[in-house]
Amino acid sequence: MLEISNRDPQQLAASDLGFALGPRLNAAGRLDDMSVGVALLLCDNLGEARVLASELDALNQTRKEIEQGMQAEALILCEKLERSSETLPGGLAMYHPEWHQGVVGILASRIKERFHRPVIAFAPAGDGTLKGSGRSIQGLHMRDALERLDTLYPDLMIKFGGHAMAAGLSLEEHNSSSFSNVLASW
Repeated sequence: MLEISNRDPQQLAASDLGFALGPRLNAAGRLDDMSVGVALLLCDNLGEARVLASELDALNQTRKEIEQGMQAEALILCEKLERSSETLPGGLAMYHPEWHQGVVGILASRIKERFHRPVIAFAPAGDGTLKGSGRSIQGLHMRDALERLDTLYPDLMIKFGGHAMAAGLSLEEHNSSSFSNVLASW
């Protein structure tokens, strides 16, 4: 993995783990099957490790391309929201039928950083439901906020979980507009 990411083992820094190795290992679980990453970590054959590292690198490149496309679509959605009112809503719920479940968390994080609002991005789960991943801002506990929503609107979400700065949830696809409207009031 160090070879494929052009990292010198003698000069490794924490940032290499976070920005070069970690994303490659995570790409398998985001897009395909995390067992590829696990197999690499357990591998003791250099030739096989190189093949697995190449596969993970290719998956990471695909993940980046998917993420870039999703981010472009999300920015278009934000621009439409900005044109329809003077300011963006307090919380952003975003959905596109072609978004990938494994990348919505990264997307939510990028949009949150850009617009400084809590963001929940959704992708289809394939069974009439949506799976979402949310990222919060300082001062808003994401999981607690979702718990309050669940108390006020008990039929809105199927399930949710998380912590102060991130959460995951699912809801019926037909509830996506209602969820967006509720989140806008945050």
